[in-house]
Amino acid sequence: MGHQAVVLPSVPESNQPGQAHASVIVVVTDSRHLPSITASQRLNAAARWLMRQGIHSFYKKTDSAARGPLAAELAALARVEPTCAVYFVPAFPRLGRTVTDGILYIDGVPVAETAFAKDPRSPIHTSSLLTLLRQQTDVPVTQACGKKEASATLVLCDGTTDDDVHTSVDTAQRRGARLAGPAGALEALLPHLDLDVSEPLETRVDRSSVLIVAGSCHPVTQAQINHAESAGACVIHLVPPCSMENHPLPDSSNTFITMTQDAWRQHRPVILCTARRPVDVDVALAAARQQGLDIHVYTEQITQYLVATATHLLHTLHPSLITVCGGATSQAMIDALGIDRLTLLREIEPGIGLCRAHTGHMLAIKNGAFGKVDALTNHFSPAPLD
Repeated sequence: MGHQAVVLPSVPESNQPGQAHASVIVVVTDSRHLPSITASQRLNAAARWLMRQGIHSFYKKTDSAARGPLAAELAALARVEPTCAVYFVPAFPRLGRTVTDGILYIDGVPVAETAFAKDPRSPIHTSSLLTLLRQQTDVPVTQACGKKEASATLVLCDGTTDDDVHTSVDTAQRRGARLAGPAGALEALLPHLDLDVSEPLETRVDRSSVLIVAGSCHPVTQAQINHAESAGACVIHLVPPCSMENHPLPDSSNTFITMTQDAWRQHRPVILCTARRPVDVDVALAAARQQGLDIHVYTEQITQYLVATATHLLHTLHPSLITVCGGATSQAMIDALGIDRLTLLREIEPGIGLCRAHTGHMLAIKNGAFGKVDALTNHFSPAPLD
């Protein structure tokens, strides 16, 4: 038994009706790489739309490594209903995200000392969430201390265990506060909500043909790609040109299509990626800087180049499952396929959701930093997805 969830890949227009048949509505703000003011406006628009649908229990999902315009979005959430405080519960112990004295750790290492510090578009410069929030917003920020906080205040909660997360969420609920954080706190919130429970949807997956579009440059995804190749996947490493204006897709000859068709006939999955090793990212960024290119623009162009290549393949190949790695790549892929509604079927493993699009596509969407080394391999090997 579970809750039926519908995912809206963009913020609906103000007069767009809601999804009456769903007990959970997920609105994607796609804000990680936005300027703070734009991200704030988009969160406000999403919250106002939800309230017009009669929905007043909502949760702001944040990146588990605190990337993006975090402070601006939490401040916007505080201003939506100024009589409420906002509890920020960033710990997700099950995935190695813990917080002690306001410092975010990833598997025991301060986040600013991990691979997230080298994120090309959203690098992490400090491990102190308290410092980050106080430097980037004028909304009062405090740490949870057992006393009820003033309204329109951001309350940062420590946590090293699942019990800590549940305690923070319980406190927030008792005090009528809004909640924000990664998926761990959301799991703790669900028992507090009076949601309709429905029979599980049919989620059996046909793994006879799998296309994996790996846009994340995180070392976790790179290790998963290499593991999948050792298990029989056909990996196509795309090397985008530094100048991609009006540039044709790779292999305008039949070589590119032939490789994928051969793999398909052999029931081998195809993986498209733009980085297999950390050095691939370093080389691409160095070449872009040498030519004076804006890194944010260039990395977005790489994402679009990868997605355009994938959709080009879909004209001739019809995969039973499309797995997408990385948040920006997932959003770009959803946009390219014209998907405006996804039904979340279930979580395959933490950070990897299985969805069915209204277009008929079956998608597995994976956070770039999540998953065990065999996470992609499990999408075409026997048993785990069924």
